[in-house]
Amino acid sequence: MVLSIILGSLALLAILIGLLLNIGVKKSDDSQGPVMYPKGYWLGRGIAIGILLGIPLGIVLGISTENIGLGIALGPAMGLALGSAIGSVLEKKHKENLRPLTEEERRVQRMLLVFTISFLILGVTVLFIIFYLLGRM
Repeated sequence: MVLSIILGSLALLAILIGLLLNIGVKKSDDSQGPVMYPKGYWLGRGIAIGILLGIPLGIVLGISTENIGLGIALGPAMGLALGSAIGSVLEKKHKENLRPLTEEERRVQRMLLVFTISFLILGVTVLFIIFYLLGRM
């Protein structure tokens, strides 16, 4: 039973990766030329798809090993690695349709990075406070 779930999940993953690698560039009017994407567009798309695929794979891994916590922890990590590989392949495939980031895009990217790091620091701090308070009980 568990083996069939794992094999089915791997087959579904292989089909999805095959479909993702055949993603084409949007077609545009001949008057405007090809559609240009900002640098890192395909990498971000690949990471998002990889995490989306990694979470169910992690849950399947957790169920098969009877340790769901392990699966929930490893699923997004596996998805991130898989998505980075997919995104890198897509980025190389569409290299001729990439443009440098505009100043506005760079500003938004920096702002999101600062927000993400601040949110991570806040979360880790709250986690340590909770563990400290639970340890004193």
